[in-house]
Amino acid sequence: MNIKLNNITISSIAHITEDEDKVLSSMAYFIPPEIDDDDINISTIDTEGCFGNPIRIHEIVLTKKPAKKTFKRIMDLLKRDERNVNKLKNDISTRIEKGKIYLRFDKQLACVGKCKLVDGDDVVRIVLGFNVYATKEKEEAVKETILNELDNWDFSVIEKNKI
Repeated sequence: MNIKLNNITISSIAHITEDEDKVLSSMAYFIPPEIDDDDINISTIDTEGCFGNPIRIHEIVLTKKPAKKTFKRIMDLLKRDERNVNKLKNDISTRIEKGKIYLRFDKQLACVGKCKLVDGDDVVRIVLGFNVYATKEKEEAVKETILNELDNWDFSVIEKNKI
């Protein structure tokens, strides 16, 4: 099987009642500090929510080396808490579609430097896009790649975060 990370999209919605800098900070938490600012392009769409309230949708798309480094950081952050690993392993099949895996992280916790995989709406959304060159289905190849990465960790070397 030949699988390659193609891109990572990090997005979040800033509601009018939220501090926009904190929303951007929660997105930046998942990007390693060594990524050059020139490699980070943020696009913003001003729109309205379901009830006509103003919202801003922020999106960052990373490719090539910045994407690979960010993938490693996201996996490392996930693996710091065994609950994240267990949650992802348990529901990975529902998070994968057409060569992509969809992750949601608690936006408020990310803003204060904590990583918690969630299913809610007030989140930082991360989509990992893969190019899959294999005879297997794309979803199975992505699932296998993520599970192998999650299994490549020794929980005894860190203190488990309590969120």
